Amino acid sequence: MSERFCYRCGISESEGGPLIDGLCQVCFRKENPVLLIESEINTELCQNCGSYRKRGVWVDPASYDLEELIFEVAENALLEALEDSFSEKTVEYEVVSPEELDEIDELPVGRAAVAFEPSDFHLEHFPAIVTYGVRVKARIHELQRELHDETRYVTVYVRQTVCPRCSKFLGGYFEAILQVRAEGRPLTEEERKAIGKLVEEKVDEIMRRDRMGFIQDTIEKEEGMDFYMGSTSSARKLAQAIKERFGGTISEAYELVGVDRQTSKEVHRASVSIRIPKFQRGDLVTDRRGNVYTVENVDGKGMTLTNLVTRETERRDWKTVKREGIDAVEGERKEAMVTSITPTEVQLMDMETYETYELEKPRMELREGEVYRMVEVKGRKYFLGRKE
Repeated sequence: MSERFCYRCGISESEGGPLIDGLCQVCFRKENPVLLIESEINTELCQNCGSYRKRGVWVDPASYDLEELIFEVAENALLEALEDSFSEKTVEYEVVSPEELDEIDELPVGRAAVAFEPSDFHLEHFPAIVTYGVRVKARIHELQRELHDETRYVTVYVRQTVCPRCSKFLGGYFEAILQVRAEGRPLTEEERKAIGKLVEEKVDEIMRRDRMGFIQDTIEKEEGMDFYMGSTSSARKLAQAIKERFGGTISEAYELVGVDRQTSKEVHRASVSIRIPKFQRGDLVTDRRGNVYTVENVDGKGMTLTNLVTRETERRDWKTVKREGIDAVEGERKEAMVTSITPTEVQLMDMETYETYELEKPRMELREGEVYRMVEVKGRKYFLGRKE
């Protein structure tokens, strides 16, 4: 059989190795490059919040340190560019460290390994510039004796912009109003502080999944609090979190605010309302049987009550509260001193009028000469507790 020669450089097959498609080993690798990446890449980060596009979706960065942020954005842009930068003969690739790539001598046909590291950068002003040395090893034909080993230098330009979320936020955009109220009364100062803290914590959590879950504005009203939210779903999640903490009911209403110019569809704004129970710690309540209680605690699952006759602490979930007809009751609060105690009765003196009266001895420890907080409900007097 006659000797074959590379049609590109003329070297014989015995010297240049097995021919592949008429080319020697070296010419085959030169004529069939594996890495086809562009020498320049442009990408953007939001100058307001530091987010950037990752596979077409705006995401928050892992670090807000400016230098680390720029490298994070630049590296993401390079990795995305690599996804479409290999020849069609490369079936799959993996990213490895430069040290790992140095150790690779063999690869299956259609497989590539790539490594990169910054070779130069300028971060003093925008656009920030990071140049990467990108090296790839690959095998694309079974007759290859040596792997492709190619290096390209790619410059990534990181420019500043304003992401859609920040653009809407800075423009005063909101999609829903979360209204927090209490049933039949204004919110207390203690409740306002607790709700404000809870909302702040939950918004941070929500925005990890919903970038539009921001609070555009918070308005304190005499009757409650209004939170202007970037998305309706975030308003619903906050309402649910408040309900789990304080109890209550959630409702929604919608208002027509305009028409979308692009789709000609009506645009509605949601009002998500959470109305927490009217009961508070220290309230007096009664049930259908006439039992009188003080409210010790209120949460998302129900109430903890103290029976003023038995002195026992009892728990009621919200369904039971409704079923037993538990409701607030008015009571006249006074103070009285214990003047004498018998096995069945106790004598007290009203600290305001100095009148004395007798009551059945309650199921609690009493001491003569001490002053106690009292309450009168529907003509009957009860001990609340010792005056501190």
